[in-house]
Amino acid sequence: MRHLVTGLLLTAALPALADGQATLESRSPQGSAAMEVQWAGDDLRMDFPQQAQAGYMLLKDGKGYMVSRMQGQTMVMDLARLREMAEEMGGGQAAAGLASQQAASVDALEATGNQETVAGLEGDVYRLEWTDKAGDVHDDELVLSDDAQVLELMAAFHAYQQSMTGEPDPIALELESRGLGMLRFGDRFRITGLADAAPDASVFALPEDAMTFEDMMRSAISE
Repeated sequence: MRHLVTGLLLTAALPALADGQATLESRSPQGSAAMEVQWAGDDLRMDFPQQAQAGYMLLKDGKGYMVSRMQGQTMVMDLARLREMAEEMGGGQAAAGLASQQAASVDALEATGNQETVAGLEGDVYRLEWTDKAGDVHDDELVLSDDAQVLELMAAFHAYQQSMTGEPDPIALELESRGLGMLRFGDRFRITGLADAAPDASVFALPEDAMTFEDMMRSAISE
């Protein structure tokens, strides 16, 4: 799941969002994955139909959450709090792995002059050179579009990314400055479908009577 979300979150941000739904897919050394996304205003929900046990991710009132089931109990994890805990513990191997997936800088973004149709939308092909936080340089092919709904979707993902990392993504900022959103990122991410249907407001509600991560830790210690 980390590779899916990381690929998706290298995106553009806008100040206001509308409503919509999308299907996405990604590939990584661990295999392929699909995601169903719904957004309305500033709220976003991401479900993983092929990984039901993974739960879903939620952006609600500007805060990011991961909602899952563990031992028959619904658990809600505040991503900002999880980030703080990871930093307090030094991050370790997980932090090192994430550093190789996060951009530290954009070195070049140039149009190739080619076009490609993705999810029924025609986009322009770009070459992106970027350096990750581990210091490694990457060269990827992107398909970008100024379609309003693509920009809305990418804005929602960038907001979720910032709730996880506490900082904006350099690639997102570069795309934002150009008024572009992402249809495809190399062979690891692509939009496969878009619809302007408004999702039901209930899908963005946090589950009632759910445990927090801190609740789970206290329960484990007391047993």
